[in-house]
Amino acid sequence: MAKAKNAGVNGQVTRVAFYTRISTDEDHQKYSLGAQSERLEAFCKAQYGDDWRLHKLYWDTESGTRMNRPGLEEMLYDAGARAFDTLLVFRVDRLSRKVRELAQMVDELTKNGVALKSITEPFDTANAAGKMMLQMLGVFAEFEHATIVERTKVGMEKKAKTGKFVGGNVPYGFLLDPEKGLVINEDEALIVRKMFQMYAFGREGVHTITHKLNEAGHRKRSGHMWDKRVILHIIKNPVYIGKIRWREVIYEGNHEPIISEVLFNKTKELMKERVESLSGRRFDNGEERLLAGIIHCASCKSHMVGVSTRKKDRKFPYYLCNKRWNTRSCVQDYVRADILETAIIQDIKAMFRDEQFMARIWEEANKRLGAEKPDLEKEIARIEGQMAKTRVKIDRYFEAFENGTMKPDICSQKVKDLNATLEALGGEKRELEARRERLELPAIDREMLSRLVDKFEEVLAEGTNPQKKHLLRQLVKKVLIHDRRTIEIWYGLPNQASVRTPGHLAPRAGLEPAT
Repeated sequence: MAKAKNAGVNGQVTRVAFYTRISTDEDHQKYSLGAQSERLEAFCKAQYGDDWRLHKLYWDTESGTRMNRPGLEEMLYDAGARAFDTLLVFRVDRLSRKVRELAQMVDELTKNGVALKSITEPFDTANAAGKMMLQMLGVFAEFEHATIVERTKVGMEKKAKTGKFVGGNVPYGFLLDPEKGLVINEDEALIVRKMFQMYAFGREGVHTITHKLNEAGHRKRSGHMWDKRVILHIIKNPVYIGKIRWREVIYEGNHEPIISEVLFNKTKELMKERVESLSGRRFDNGEERLLAGIIHCASCKSHMVGVSTRKKDRKFPYYLCNKRWNTRSCVQDYVRADILETAIIQDIKAMFRDEQFMARIWEEANKRLGAEKPDLEKEIARIEGQMAKTRVKIDRYFEAFENGTMKPDICSQKVKDLNATLEALGGEKRELEARRERLELPAIDREMLSRLVDKFEEVLAEGTNPQKKHLLRQLVKKVLIHDRRTIEIWYGLPNQASVRTPGHLAPRAGLEPAT
């Protein structure tokens, strides 16, 4: 790993950041992380002499097609803070293998006064010619990645044409033998045959099949209860009649069938008659209800989903427990969606019009948020400490690998696990920092309350369904259904910022959650 240099006395000191990346299988890498950083340091010595210093070495061990890499995110964050002048890479595909993402990254670096240089490719983003060359190199990198992907797809298609299992999750009812391919798992195959027979000969729908299998104690391979989506997928899958499906094309498979084609075709014909798809029972307009995602069942803690029923020519919308809808394992009541939504909207309007109530809530919220700040600071510091320790562990594993004391596969898995930990900690830290920024609420006044009510009513009257849903999510944090008569609602507190609703109904005064 490169060491930071002391500032030289001749000329202006250039603050340089290194970024290195490899995939975790270093057996197939021409240059390891250590080798890349050594080459970068040698380049700086030749280019700048003593008039440079290393700000930081950023690194990742993940695919170049992913943008949510811990090292990359940290580098871009520091670039935004203008912590360094030049970003140095071994090759541009270390940053990204996608042209659009690479271009966006370069634009962001340029806006922050950071030049991008590659030690193996002739370009410099400090000038127009260099930017053009960078775009060409990005195209080559993306083409190289696309070629690899296409070759993989061709290989999988070739396997399918020869009747072999192409990969992915092994279908329920089968085991995967390294030499024979798919072989029947008789214990699971019994359940598969039962599903087809119940549907085709018993004329039972997937709701009933799901309920009966779960009641009888049968479970999925994961140990979880059956749900209708999985059962629908099984009874539509031609793998159970000895075939392989790849990109909607059916090929003859090498494996033994679990059921006959006669039974499979009878099931298929009956499905067409029933039109028993999940989408047919959702709302006809295809839009989710306004409280989707924030309304929960108190009995089983599952989400409530939107469904509708028809009586004569009228349609009635309801919220229904997801477990009752999918697995029939909950007995929670249906709740009329339109009535509940209207009641909540009227409740919010009444709150906004009550100045004394809002003033009291505002004061209490400010006190609560102020009390949270010291704890947030401590938690952020704790997470930063954990991230530092995790980076030290990763350095040690790579050092052990490069010294020959650790095997590549062991190092790869260890680093992969630690990177996942680092990514999770980074996400947690960003959430806490964002929360810390929202701890101050502005003073409330009558004019503000009036604007809140006007804007709320404007969005509800003129907004699209997604806009209305987004607005309600800012104001309603959770709805808990105990039964049709007992419903708990948690409201969020608005502040004087822009309404974060999609589209044009978002002028610079409105609603936003404080936490």
